[in-house]
Amino acid sequence: MRLEQRKENILDFIIRDYIKTANPVSSGRVSSRGALDASPATIRNVMLELDVEGYLYQPHTSAGRAPTNKSYRYFVENLMSVREPASGLRGELDRIIEKMDSELDSAFGELSRALAGHLKLFSGISILDEERIFGRGLPEVLKEPEFLRRGMAARFADFAENIHRDIKTFSNTEVNAKGFGIVSVLFRDENLGECVIFSAGPQRMNYERATSAVRYAAEDIKNKKKHAQRKR
Repeated sequence: MRLEQRKENILDFIIRDYIKTANPVSSGRVSSRGALDASPATIRNVMLELDVEGYLYQPHTSAGRAPTNKSYRYFVENLMSVREPASGLRGELDRIIEKMDSELDSAFGELSRALAGHLKLFSGISILDEERIFGRGLPEVLKEPEFLRRGMAARFADFAENIHRDIKTFSNTEVNAKGFGIVSVLFRDENLGECVIFSAGPQRMNYERATSAVRYAAEDIKNKKKHAQRKR
């Protein structure tokens, strides 16, 4: 069920702001942006309602609010807008995928590095039929402030090291209870069989950016023969 429009607008602002800053968002900050047609008192009341309904929580006394697992799921299902990735990344992915047929391991390693570098997330590709996984970006993603919490870095490192156990169960975009976010695309290549491209990080990851990059890479691989034919 969708939230009422004003509540949805305020939640959307808080989630996007928190994704950018990793800082709890106060009602004053929401009000100061001037993009919402609501008084400061109304914004405070709506945030309290979102708190009670399980969409926001207060990390520290006298602090602003941060999104919960429930609110990230709502964002992914109802508020996320996915566009094509930036032209620079598109060009880099096109170049890498063009050499897949002749240099598969090298291309998949480069593809993983390109996604990880662009998204600052643990990213890669798995060939499911061969149980092969190419993953990059773990040291970078562990710099995120969420992983300063006791045990979080170790849990994510364990998740990344053992991703082969769970990769078949990934479902497009997942906000899991361990505090991680995962974006993945399952597709079939006529030569490689079933493959999964993925990016993973803290729940605060930029789901829109990751989804656009991962989807583009998957479509690029599926259409690589068309690209080759155009160049002839």
